[in-house]
Amino acid sequence: MARLGARAAGLALVLGGSLAVAGQAVAGPEVSTVVPRADCGPGSRPETGLQGQVPLKDRVSGRSTQGYWCNLELVSRYQGQGQGTVGASYGTCQYLGTILPSALTAKRKGVNVIDMSDPRKPKLTDSLMSPATLGGTWETLRVHQGRGLLAAVSVGAATGGFFVSVYDVKTDCRRPRLLNGIRGTSLTMPGAFPGHEASWSPDGRTYWTTGLLGGAIAALDMTDPRTPKVIYNGLTGMVNHGVNVSRDGNRVYVASSSIPAGIVIFDSSDVQRRKPHPQLRRVSETTWDDGIVSQYALPFTDRGRPYMLAVDELGSGGVRFFDISDDRRPKVVRKLKLEVNRPEHLGTRAADLEKNGIFGYDSHYCTLDRADDPTILACGWSQSGIRVFDVRDLTSPREIAYFNPPGQVGKRSALVNSAHAFVPFGGYFSDIVRSLPEGRPIYTGETDMTADWCMSPPRIDGDTLWVSCDDNGALLLKFTNDAYPRR
Repeated sequence: MARLGARAAGLALVLGGSLAVAGQAVAGPEVSTVVPRADCGPGSRPETGLQGQVPLKDRVSGRSTQGYWCNLELVSRYQGQGQGTVGASYGTCQYLGTILPSALTAKRKGVNVIDMSDPRKPKLTDSLMSPATLGGTWETLRVHQGRGLLAAVSVGAATGGFFVSVYDVKTDCRRPRLLNGIRGTSLTMPGAFPGHEASWSPDGRTYWTTGLLGGAIAALDMTDPRTPKVIYNGLTGMVNHGVNVSRDGNRVYVASSSIPAGIVIFDSSDVQRRKPHPQLRRVSETTWDDGIVSQYALPFTDRGRPYMLAVDELGSGGVRFFDISDDRRPKVVRKLKLEVNRPEHLGTRAADLEKNGIFGYDSHYCTLDRADDPTILACGWSQSGIRVFDVRDLTSPREIAYFNPPGQVGKRSALVNSAHAFVPFGGYFSDIVRSLPEGRPIYTGETDMTADWCMSPPRIDGDTLWVSCDDNGALLLKFTNDAYPRR
């Protein structure tokens, strides 16, 4: 893998042309990061420490195996074999992502389909076993809600590609139908494209994928999902992470996994318009130094003004909101961090996380309830669980609810599909962890399972949240105490 800090100088090469490079901007000026704690109503079991913390004393005493919740209640859970980092959902069904070892060790191999139409009796209805779903979906398992299409790429151990699988989940979410199988089989045609992250364009016509190596990025035409076609394949010269797409498809937002953290915006209009020999053109690059490994960016509008939110995966970078009225010069307007992410709590954080793997109290994926004038932001915040914020005023967000599922101590052997329980992180990730502010060394032994990793983007469906966490599997949550805000 590329080493930390690797960043191509000058011009990055792409298939079919060159990549125009714009200047780099630092995300300033300094803005507030403080977010008030949620006011927990009846029926809550609040955190005992800092906002977002699972204290060491709770991990030692066993208190963390009971979980913590505030204005969110558990409606249904299907744990199964665990969740491979990122899952997806559609209708009343959840799809649990896979990691590569589970292709060999799982009792029910492939992407497990969980039907929660009867929350009292959630059940496994299918297992999707195609080259992509068996090859480790990592962070590529994505549903386009409008078209009812589920897609995934075979990622391998951390980055790969070659196979994509597309399923119809609209007809019957409990029994997804593979659309691009060869002659009715579960086999699919290989292709040359990266795999680590992925995202659908809002119109559902394009499925973008990114890889860590060399800044690989590709666009697959999904106009006919039975025959996906690679229409763009190139290199950005970065260490790519997550990718997202503007509403009109003319911009892609690519996160950087190198140091410094940041987001690069590209003009993708050639791809959107299906021009011959398309190019990506760099519009802007914005970086910051109070976080490590940017996860992804999500565009939205508020009162008619364009914004993007950017999320960091490590280094307690948290979430930040940018005004992109001029996307050549994104301007940060607010940051969002939990108390446990603040610099003054570095020592406390390190003690809690010493034996529970690389991902600590860090944001990972967030979702807005709508793309225009959003009311809430729901995030998978790794060992801090699911966090929900009122964002009706972007300059003054506040936490309104959280749910941190119980630690699954002693259940490792059953959780063969949990990245938290089974995936070793070394090499590139070792370098990252050694660069964390708390300076903790990477832990290479068995994690203590005292807190889960909640990494998936929640799906907001009215006053319910469809979420998945590595050890606890598929979860259905419901707001309580009138916590869900109405604009």
